[in-house]
Amino acid sequence: MTRQVLICVAICSLLLFNCSKKSITNNYYPSGDKGAIVGFVYPPESEAKVTAYLGMEIAWTHIDIVGYFELTELPPGTYILLVEADGYIDYHSDKKIWVPGGVTVSVDSLFLASVHDLILSVSPFDGAEEVSVSEDIEISFRRDMNAALVESVFHVEPEVEGEFLWHDDRPPELASGSTDLRFVPRDQLATNTRYQVEIDTVASDSQGTRLAEPYEFSFTTEPVRISYAYPQNKQTWVDTSTDVYIRFNTDMNAESVVLAFKMADSELKEVTGWFRWNNQSYMTFHPDSDLTADEIYTVTIDTNAKDISGGSLDKPYNLWFKTHPGSLGGARRATNFFPLMTR
Repeated sequence: MTRQVLICVAICSLLLFNCSKKSITNNYYPSGDKGAIVGFVYPPESEAKVTAYLGMEIAWTHIDIVGYFELTELPPGTYILLVEADGYIDYHSDKKIWVPGGVTVSVDSLFLASVHDLILSVSPFDGAEEVSVSEDIEISFRRDMNAALVESVFHVEPEVEGEFLWHDDRPPELASGSTDLRFVPRDQLATNTRYQVEIDTVASDSQGTRLAEPYEFSFTTEPVRISYAYPQNKQTWVDTSTDVYIRFNTDMNAESVVLAFKMADSELKEVTGWFRWNNQSYMTFHPDSDLTADEIYTVTIDTNAKDISGGSLDKPYNLWFKTHPGSLGGARRATNFFPLMTR
């Protein structure tokens, strides 16, 4: 290595040391009746201003190129720090900092959130697929929000009517009830539908800090499906007095489901019966008489089954089961169910 290169390396190393020397915690002690607070603020490129308050502003400084700051010559007392930077949300220390005389207090690293990051998280997450039609929309903010403003610029497309609920998971002494928003749709979401959620820049926190740009995310709901069936597919030793239970993942158009439903034995002889709906998503089929022992039955529901918003079953549903070799139930159970529709 040439002498010129060595000199260049030495100069660069010296410059780097001088620029970042604040990154080394000083081992100094201020005068006996004064203290100091030191720490780091991230990101360093924020060029943040750090101010110490003791009932009033006592001292301030800017962070250096690595984010380090030191506030010196502080009278003994309990301080609160305020960190400010253009394009970032102001940071107020949650904990008060006790600074005795003659002591340098090092605080935990402080992280600033960009105004673009006023929203911490959303659920369903952006791009989520096959989201339950019973899902609520949740948004967690980094700051206490102006609830009325947020609600006024909260939009869902296709339009969804619902209720806004606010809560706060922080400790009671810090909670205000306005950091976490839950939007509860009045009715189930439509199946197999892409929803776009937008919050406009009018939305702001309680201090007036606004979103830098509209926040958008989207998700797609699940198709119409059967979430539960009894008897289960390929189940054996089923009681001959059994009914067939079908639960859908959404509210259904009862007439379309009845027309799409078929139950038959191994010789393709259709089983007749009646239907009862416990609610719009849970159907029971009651055969007119006990099933034959030691027989295989098939249940099919074709894609003509539709939900209340017109969405079709995503694919034909099929199951088979086999009854017990001998009757377990005797005479068919009495029932107080009344038929919704017969076939």
